Amino acid sequence: MAAVGGLPGGSINPRGQGADGIRPPASEGRQVSGHGQQPGRDIAHGSLVDGLVTGRGGDLYQVRIGAHTLNARSTVPLFVGQRFRAVWDSSSSPPILRLEQQDTAVLSSFTGRDRDVAAALLRRGMPLDEVTVLELRRQWIKSGGEAVKLSALSELLARDIPFTGQNVSILVWYMGLGREDAARIWKKIRERLKNMKHLPRKELLEALRGDSDEEVRTFVKAHALAGRPARDGIDPAVLTLRPWWPVGDSSGQVMVRVAFSFKRQEDRGVWRSSFVFDGSFLGPVEGSVISNGRAMSVSFRLESEAGAEAVRNAEPQLRRELEGIPLALQYVGVVTGSRNEPQIERRYSLDMEI
Repeated sequence: MAAVGGLPGGSINPRGQGADGIRPPASEGRQVSGHGQQPGRDIAHGSLVDGLVTGRGGDLYQVRIGAHTLNARSTVPLFVGQRFRAVWDSSSSPPILRLEQQDTAVLSSFTGRDRDVAAALLRRGMPLDEVTVLELRRQWIKSGGEAVKLSALSELLARDIPFTGQNVSILVWYMGLGREDAARIWKKIRERLKNMKHLPRKELLEALRGDSDEEVRTFVKAHALAGRPARDGIDPAVLTLRPWWPVGDSSGQVMVRVAFSFKRQEDRGVWRSSFVFDGSFLGPVEGSVISNGRAMSVSFRLESEAGAEAVRNAEPQLRRELEGIPLALQYVGVVTGSRNEPQIERRYSLDMEI
């Protein structure tokens, strides 16, 4: 990321900043414990590492680097949810992250609440400009100034959704749900869908929005907000909030986080969906589907080579299933690597001529 001098009136597009969409925003204030972390002995002294800040306590940061979750100090201030590239210095205990200064230079242009607002925008891959920072700060103060409300407001901004008090409250509640809570509420919704399958889709949705169970009503409204596509220019893979979707039957159900975006490219619309989930055998899986309405490309990234090999072995069956969709299948790819690496969608392209 290039440093930005005289930021007012300027604009940047951050490189590699943003959370991976799996952790709920409530973890932004999580304190780091000094115990139970892997020592990181597998990371060689002097290595260049890419990572994600997952917690903080004083001057100690909890970071995720590849398969490791560990504690470290840093040569420059970091915020929870920030991606970084640093030299791993294990000559002291705890180790030190010697960051490339330009990755955090932009935050030095801000102080106080403006710095918190700028960090919230950066972690969602949104460009910074004076007007956006001032408006988001104003809305944050108006809503009460709590950290979780800044997260909700930033998610609304990323989707061009109005900053209403109801929208903020609904997202704050939704962002606090864990995997188990989401699965439990989805079970209620599935039971209702079975009983109302005779209704047209529009009436079915209206019935769910007016359900007698307040939890179901709120979940459906929040799910609709979280499912809105990211505004043009924002990578859905870096959004902190992604709606929960259940995949599979009740005996083998997996909860998946999905985000969407749409933009115009070469006089044609391009749709992107990004998804993440943790498999019992495959481990963490990240994927993306890109389509221009005529063709599509699909890519998966897994952290373990064993999981990637299992997906590669199943690729012929996956291709057969995808070829049943009325879109020309251009590409199916499987790669390995940490979620902290640059987004996999940039490793391939979609032929816009099709």
